[in-house]
Amino acid sequence: MAHVEPSLAFENFRGRLSRKERIVMRTRYGRTEAYAIVNPYRGPISENRKPIISAFSQAVQQCKAEMSDAARLTYWQDRYAQYCKLARRSTTRANIQFIGTNTDKYYCTLRGFIIASLSVQLRKNPA
Repeated sequence: MAHVEPSLAFENFRGRLSRKERIVMRTRYGRTEAYAIVNPYRGPISENRKPIISAFSQAVQQCKAEMSDAARLTYWQDRYAQYCKLARRSTTRANIQFIGTNTDKYYCTLRGFIIASLSVQLRKNPA
């Protein structure tokens, strides 16, 4: 007898149904979850936030290029393995050493680690 897993139409659904919809679907770590956007800020972006947003968007684009290059991906995987090893003892110390920030946030994915590292570099050296 075969094992059958029926597929539902909304099983792989992600995003919103329309622009005005407040419920968003996403898949994290193999599980689909829904969350509601509550009180989104609709005002103008302050001048202090613009360089941070710009650095983050550049970091995301640069991360995509870094992950598509096999040699750079190997470099980042090694660096992330060292980060994870040190983060088991002290997340703050690992962030100071590998990313350059003094936070206790643990980056649980390689992509998040790369983006955080690149965005800190871009904020320090804008050009």
